[in-house]
Amino acid sequence: MWKENSLFKELKEKGVLSEDLLEKFVLKYGELFWRAIKAVEEKRVKKYVFKPSEKSLWIVIGKTRKYLVIPDFYCSCDDFYFNVVTRKKRQICYHILARKLAEVLNLYQIIKLEDDLFRDVLDEIKLYKANR
Repeated sequence: MWKENSLFKELKEKGVLSEDLLEKFVLKYGELFWRAIKAVEEKRVKKYVFKPSEKSLWIVIGKTRKYLVIPDFYCSCDDFYFNVVTRKKRQICYHILARKLAEVLNLYQIIKLEDDLFRDVLDEIKLYKANR
């Protein structure tokens, strides 16, 4: 499991990505940061909230498809599987980083749906992956 660091605490306290903080994020995450912040800027981070249960799903729309992100723990992308889980090259993929940045900066879209659509949303993500 990925542990967030003091950068996110500082970002949350400031509420804005200052030049100093930007440099720190780039130093820590490199290219992953740029890809993540681009996803946030392009409004590709979505939080689906299901009513009345209040279940939620985080989805990050990548270059070719939608990815399910379990906060600070898992992403359904190939990069997560190969470079985080298998090769252990890094702790996270850019989708996990994008979700965290979007949450801390409050820059994500909330999509409210009825509980009976929960399975449909999950199936859409699986089907989308199978058809690519």
